[in-house]
Amino acid sequence: MASEVDHGSTLDSSALLAAREAPMYLRKSDTTRIYISALRWGSVFLALLVVAILLQWAGRAYSSEFSSPDESAHLVTGLMIRDYITTGFPRAPVAFAEEYYVHYPKVAFGMWGPLLHITEGVWTLVFPTTRSGLLLLIAVIFTCTAVLLYRELVAEFGTVMALAAALGFLITPVVQRYTGMIMADGLVALMDFCAAMAFGRYLNTRQTRYSVWFGIFASLSILTKGNGMALVLLPGFAILFTRQFNILKERSFWIGVAIVACIAGPWQYYSAMALVGIAERKNGWVFAFEYARHILSFLGWALLPIVLLGVYDRTIAPARNRLADGKWVSAAALVCSVWAFHCTVPGPGAQVRYLIAVGPPMLMFLVAGIHLLARWIAVSAITPRQRGWAIAAVVITVFLTTGFSVQRKRYYGFDEVAQRLERPEYKNSVLLVSSVGEDQDGEGMFISEIAMREKRPLHIVLRASKMLSQSDWMGGHYKLLYNTPQEVMNFLRTMPVEIVVIHDEPGLVADAHHKLLQQAIAEFSQEWEHMGTYPQRRAAENGSIDVYRLKSPTNHGTGKIRIDLPYTLKRQVEFKRRGEY
Repeated sequence: MASEVDHGSTLDSSALLAAREAPMYLRKSDTTRIYISALRWGSVFLALLVVAILLQWAGRAYSSEFSSPDESAHLVTGLMIRDYITTGFPRAPVAFAEEYYVHYPKVAFGMWGPLLHITEGVWTLVFPTTRSGLLLLIAVIFTCTAVLLYRELVAEFGTVMALAAALGFLITPVVQRYTGMIMADGLVALMDFCAAMAFGRYLNTRQTRYSVWFGIFASLSILTKGNGMALVLLPGFAILFTRQFNILKERSFWIGVAIVACIAGPWQYYSAMALVGIAERKNGWVFAFEYARHILSFLGWALLPIVLLGVYDRTIAPARNRLADGKWVSAAALVCSVWAFHCTVPGPGAQVRYLIAVGPPMLMFLVAGIHLLARWIAVSAITPRQRGWAIAAVVITVFLTTGFSVQRKRYYGFDEVAQRLERPEYKNSVLLVSSVGEDQDGEGMFISEIAMREKRPLHIVLRASKMLSQSDWMGGHYKLLYNTPQEVMNFLRTMPVEIVVIHDEPGLVADAHHKLLQQAIAEFSQEWEHMGTYPQRRAAENGSIDVYRLKSPTNHGTGKIRIDLPYTLKRQVEFKRRGEY
């Protein structure tokens, strides 16, 4: 009996030991797989991020100004949110924003959705508020889109093809251009692609969680920019392509719709009301052909036939038997939705940057087209995968020789001016900047260069286009506030403006206020010191910047500044200067 008990005890102990060790082994194996997977995905992300940064560097983004009018507005608005957080929410948000606008008059909260600006604000709590720090954020956003494109393709087509598609997205000229700029379109593209892939999974599974994710990503896209409203059309196109009209009876489908309505709906209504009357817009259908041309030529006309083959293979042919994969249907629906939205909603003009969101779907169909060609070309000595690689090599060669170029930014020299004016002797100066050109791009460039460099808020920067004239957001309804050089000079004295920065470009027509300012400086030249013409350290392309200093300013550091904003805020913004600030 004793021996049996001992034997049984031994068996029980062995079984218990095995039961304990088996989960440990499995957990170790699972942990190893997780590490390997994380290492693989981390390597893909870092490799693509390096490519994005190298393209920014090759395009001179790190050594040139934020030259688009929208760039400076996005930059300053993001910095405002950061500073509102770091100063401990010192006053009501509107009051803080208005004071911030007086110092850096490029705050545009409400003109776009808040997501990019909040992202900038949070990002700059960790990373520096420098050109490099902000451009790194944009590189990360575009890299995330490329990684997600890789993820959607790797299981079906392999690592090489998926990685080639991800690289193709980053090196596409329009993506390159906006990877070097602080613009909302890259974040819209990321959210649009996430929403489309989520809806594709919903089509395949009818699981509520994917409808929820679609609603969340669609809302985030809309909260980035109004272009995200294109996603409202995506389910309609996807249902039409698959003829799954019974999906409209699913409660899970309407959950995603409800999320968009509840989260993005109120903001979109507020934004639409804020944009009323600030700019003249044309009917969207006017741009239908131009948008179609931009989409079809996104990867170059030479590659369009292969893209169309991919569309046929993954959406049209399977749809006949209702066998189309939701992922591919949603990709096609995203392209159609973006085009239809911009052809329906009034806008200032057809802009190719609005179409960055169609890049990932177009590359998906390009890879699918390559795969179809590899199946059609029967060479027994070469495997289908090798045939695919060979065709991909030809496609890459065609793209590099017909559609690829490094997108270089232009240098103006405002960084040199801002660096000069950050010296201690100018820290309390009121600065006025005037720029030639339709959008007065130089005003925004100067403001952003000043804002990035100093402990905000410090300088007060005034825009000549707002102080000497009035116009709406796009420059319409233009009128002068002063009519003679004497009146302009009186304004400069009483403000007082102590530094005037004038940006000129050969061949561009100057607005009336810009000419009057130049005349005032010339007629009262004895009161002004010419501090220099910039840039001085490196060559600019045609344009020049002249800086003047008032020799004997009065009421230094005191007085009230008023900025009339009849088209945006529809009222005046006032700020009382109290000596040192």
